[in-house]
Amino acid sequence: HCEEPACASACPVGALKKSPEGAVIYDQDVCIGCRYCITACPFYIPAYEYSEPFTPRVQKCFLCHHRTSKGLVPACAEACPVGAITFGKRSELIRLANRRIMSKPEKYIDHIYGEHEVGGTGWLYISAVPFEQLDFPMDLGKTPLPSLTRDFLLMVPLVLVAWPALLSSFYTWTNHREESTGAKTTALEEDEPSHE
Repeated sequence: HCEEPACASACPVGALKKSPEGAVIYDQDVCIGCRYCITACPFYIPAYEYSEPFTPRVQKCFLCHHRTSKGLVPACAEACPVGAITFGKRSELIRLANRRIMSKPEKYIDHIYGEHEVGGTGWLYISAVPFEQLDFPMDLGKTPLPSLTRDFLLMVPLVLVAWPALLSSFYTWTNHREESTGAKTTALEEDEPSHE
């Protein structure tokens, strides 16, 4: 649940969207099964359900959107007996994570995974072992991925409209020019005196 989700920006039909509650939600009825979201995700989170090829469906955590949109806690956070999974506002969770790290520096490494990675995420992790050992991607940078392609993608509609219009007008102009040149040539041929 990135702050600026690459999966949602890559979806050509808007099947993935960031909800006001922060979850990246999925509309199965809109999905065309292109799987661009899977390719775009820097965390390799969305998975495609291959068992039903004619009814495409992407699987990922949707943060129990059906619950959180009603003000309830996600089922995993509600069921966790030791508070390892907590739910709340991102800013509050970052403060909680920092408190846990500071109170037990011998237990946790000094890094909140998801605080800055690709612009920040809604899932935040603290760990006793380096995240590299847990196979978390560590070379993501802090820039949200959609911001790297936004300018290019904004140009796509312009190119799809402008280039065909420009090429069509060029074709019409050259075709009209050939027709008028052909008519002048025919008129000149008729005016030439015959040598018999």
